[in-house]
Amino acid sequence: MLPVLWARKLWPRFYWGYEGKLYMWLQAFVAYWGYTADYDVYEYGDDIRKYAAKGRVLVIVNHQSTADVNVLFTVLQTKGVATRKTIWLMDVMFRWTPFGIIGQMHGDYFIRQGKASREKELINLKKHLRKVFWDRDRRWVILFPEGGFYYKRKEDSQKYGRKHNFPHLEWCTLPRTGAIKAILEEVGPREGDNESDGNNGRFRKVRSGIQLLKDAVGEIREKKHVKDTRPPITHILDVTIAYPNGHPLSILTLCFGTREQCDIAVHYKMHPVEEVPFNDDIKLRDWLYTQYAKKDKLLANYYQYGEFEPDEPGERIVFSWTRIVGHWAFWLTSFLIQCKLYYLVLRFIFSFLMSI
Repeated sequence: MLPVLWARKLWPRFYWGYEGKLYMWLQAFVAYWGYTADYDVYEYGDDIRKYAAKGRVLVIVNHQSTADVNVLFTVLQTKGVATRKTIWLMDVMFRWTPFGIIGQMHGDYFIRQGKASREKELINLKKHLRKVFWDRDRRWVILFPEGGFYYKRKEDSQKYGRKHNFPHLEWCTLPRTGAIKAILEEVGPREGDNESDGNNGRFRKVRSGIQLLKDAVGEIREKKHVKDTRPPITHILDVTIAYPNGHPLSILTLCFGTREQCDIAVHYKMHPVEEVPFNDDIKLRDWLYTQYAKKDKLLANYYQYGEFEPDEPGERIVFSWTRIVGHWAFWLTSFLIQCKLYYLVLRFIFSFLMSI
């Protein structure tokens, strides 16, 4: 990123476009681990490609293992511009991992869990979205509402469900609503979004040539219309990841290929945001629990019959080997060039110190 740091303030649209492309290629680099080890990913359910180009979407995913992130990297590679215009919500423990450091530069958010900090974290999340979502033209916000891995939370979730007469889930856990509510309150639909303003229309007709030029420059420089209009999230994408026989892979398994060849299934269900009662805590909780009960049923079907829905065909994600080799060559070359530059800088510093 060093060659384009000058553009972060002077030409934000170019800077974040460049950063987004590298971010997408880095995701692809990780996605190829599983693909080249013969762990294929198949997509089922709604066709979500039409929402990738222009739509703003909140993505909720069941969480089973560290491989979930790799699987999402894989499916995102075929989703166009949305691949590089995401905001990930993840636990603060990942902040200083390699992916976390890159995520901080990209604008992802690291949330601290626990009752003591819950309200403060949700306020900080809203502030972060206000600062990043439209300024960087983000499209998809991705989070795991369960708040932890399935195997760690299953017993406590089922106890909580029995105590309060909530759905009993076998293959996922009861989700938490705080982050979803905060996201939709901040960047979700607003009252008056669909109302037209005749005065604005008349104003646009009488704008001077200078103003038109300023607007054109602003659009080239930073997508000014996105910052001005603040387009909201319009859909909720419910993603269900299923592993063979209910035994999740891990990121190390995908990297080193230590398990037998198998298929990973991903199911999509898209909901218009108007269906989600995010202004009412109880109704939002009930709606979300209902979706997770359906998700649990999908997982049960897949583990028993090998399919989410009867006779539903899956679509295998395929990467060309030209693309894979090209990305590997790019990152290897980049790594070698950086090593050479660091070596030259350190040698110069050492020589300077020795000459004093």
